[in-house]
Amino acid sequence: MFKQPFKNRHLPLTGLQHIQQNLNQQRQLLRHAQSVLPEDLAIHCLHITARKNQMTLFTDSSVWASKLLYQRQLILKALSKYLGAPAHTLKVKVLPKQRETNKALPKLPSKNALKVLSEANHTELTDNLSMSMNKLIKTLQKNKLSEY
Repeated sequence: MFKQPFKNRHLPLTGLQHIQQNLNQQRQLLRHAQSVLPEDLAIHCLHITARKNQMTLFTDSSVWASKLLYQRQLILKALSKYLGAPAHTLKVKVLPKQRETNKALPKLPSKNALKVLSEANHTELTDNLSMSMNKLIKTLQKNKLSEY
């Protein structure tokens, strides 16, 4: 299957290589756009994409988006010069903040509930359901103890 993996260097890029190349180009565009902006404004430029003659700049809040729109001509002029082709339009979009989602841990039964389950369960060596219930009760009790 991989007899000569490095012989065909002139083949087109693989999917991952193409994505990496696009990301690198976007990083360079972002750095160039940031270089013409004041520092306090440049740090709020998060990402930029280019499609044909249209640029889309992403920022972290609507306040900074409106300030960036006032700098639209400056950014477009700099990007046109950098790309060597005219950039006609610039859209500024706000990326929603990434929220940390704390997954709620399952609620463990109370000590009283575990006691009731234990008393209701009559373990018999031949009864699979009773044995499984007993294992579950022991696991829950162990988890309840480790909670504290």
